[in-house]
Amino acid sequence: MIKRIIFDIDGTLIRGVDFKPFIIETFKRYGVEDLDKASLFISNINEYEKYYNCYDKDLYLNYFSNITGIKLDYNFLRILFQEAKKAIPSNSVLIRKMLATLNEYELVLLSNYFEESQRNRLTAMGINNYFSEYYGEKIIKPNELAYISTKGNHESEECLIVGNDKKLDIDIPKSLGFKTLPYM
Repeated sequence: MIKRIIFDIDGTLIRGVDFKPFIIETFKRYGVEDLDKASLFISNINEYEKYYNCYDKDLYLNYFSNITGIKLDYNFLRILFQEAKKAIPSNSVLIRKMLATLNEYELVLLSNYFEESQRNRLTAMGINNYFSEYYGEKIIKPNELAYISTKGNHESEECLIVGNDKKLDIDIPKSLGFKTLPYM
């Protein structure tokens, strides 16, 4: 029997959002008008996870400072997280209605990014309060510990992972005994 539902965020709860304008605006607000720097940042977002198994602010800032050739600091992240609040679908009524029907389950999040930024986005959509816990900042997918930590006090087979990435959200958790539901 399913007791806990674990949701991925990007591509699952939040779909169809182009981050590029928000990142460009972040660089502008940070005082960088060179769009090539923003493009370097954008093209290397997924590369970060090849080198690090967590989202640590210092590692993240150092990584992207090296990539862009700009000294990025905590103010950059503050601006980025503010801009990310806008990176949500224009209408989230259906997702709110769906989550409201799941009140018999524990709902938690597993997403590879900073909790503060992701929670801000979910708050802007009006759905953050449905989720009691967040996983994926301290240790990220595909590390098995990222999945195992999401179980809480439950067995793997009592947990359902909902996500859009076949490998990260379906295949790996299924191999660990989780129930999975592809949301493609």
